[in-house]
Formats: sequence, C-alpha cells, structure tokens
Amino acid sequence: MTAQERKDKTQKLLKQLDIPFNFDLPVIEEENDAIIRDAADIARRIIIVTYLCVYGDDGNKDEIIDFLKSEELWNFVSDNEKILFLKPELTDKDKINISWQSERIYIMLWTINKINELGLPVDQCNVGEMLKLLPEFFQSTKEFISSSTSRTTLEILDASDLIYRLHWAARQTDLEEKEIPGDINLGIVQEWNYAINWITFYDENWDKITTDT
Repeated sequence: MTAQERKDKTQKLLKQLDIPFNFDLPVIEEENDAIIRDAADIARRIIIVTYLCVYGDDGNKDEIIDFLKSEELWNFVSDNEKILFLKPELTDKDKINISWQSERIYIMLWTINKINELGLPVDQCNVGEMLKLLPEFFQSTKEFISSSTSRTTLEILDASDLIYRLHWAARQTDLEEKEIPGDINLGIVQEWNYAINWITFYDENWDKITTDT
C-alpha cells in the first residue's frame, strides 16, 4: 500500500464516521521508508512511563529510581523524566501532565501486541486493566521486555495515519469552539499521536517529539 492509498483509506473511514478531514494534510512516510522502533525499546519505554505515572500518583520516588536502576532502565529514562523524578516535589500541573501519559502506554501496549484492538481515542484508558498486562510492581521486567514483539509496519502506519488525521479533526473543531465529532477526545488523541510519532521515529528523542497536524 502506498502512502497515498493509506491516506485515501483513512479519509474514507473518517467520512463513514462523519469526522471531518483535511484534504491538504500530507501523506505520512511510505512503508518502504518507514523505520519502526524495536519492540524491546517500546517495552522499556512502557515500563518507564508506567513508573513515572506511579510516582505522579504519590509513589515513593527513591524506591522507583532504585528499581529502575536495578533493572538497568535508568539510562533509558529521558532527560525531562529525570528532572521530574528528581524534583523535591511535583506540582499539581506536573501530576496532571504525567497522568495523561497513561494514554501513551495504551497505544504502546497495542503496538507490541499486548492489546488486541486499538479502537478510537474516545474513552480514557482503563489503567487497572493495563497494569494487568505488565509485570507486577517492583518485579523483574526482563522477560516482559525480551519477549515483546511488534505489530507489522503496515498495522503501525495505518494507525499512525488515522491518529494523525483524527488529531487534526479534534484540534481544528476545538479551535473553532465546536463540538468534536465522533466523541473523539482531544487530550487522548494528542497523547496517542505523541507515542506513535516516537514509535515511527518522528524524532529519536522522546522529549523532542512534536504532534504537528
């Protein structure tokens, strides 16, 4: 499937869902040019973001940092994440921003075949159900990481294209102060877009990902 065919397929779906789309939005990368992040890298990132969310929910900072170091994950923690982990105290804004990252975990779990159906970014993820898919807290993460497998490039690019265009629709209608069609949640789709852009190497650095539409 070419990038243009993928765009056409997405726009056909959006039309069926009565969700507006922008004909002028460019295509995403061609399948032959796409680089998908390794499943182990995605699994590590899931673990790190999960423990960041635990910390944001008043978890024990020192215990979490020690655990990430013992699991050889601390070196994979981004610079911005380290700043948060090492802050004397999180602000309310920090906690809210961190809590939204659970939506990134959801799509990353889908990417490594831990969740069967991605669905649409309408309802906030069930954190309790997601946690059942991960190693128990403060237990070894090595098998989870080593056994993870990625979905096909085709599936990931299909999701990337859809999320990209859904994000535009949600953002545009929000700017126009209209009701977002299809019950698409702008906050959720923005987090999905962030994660999928990292997975498809929109930027190498997790902290520098953008969600342009």
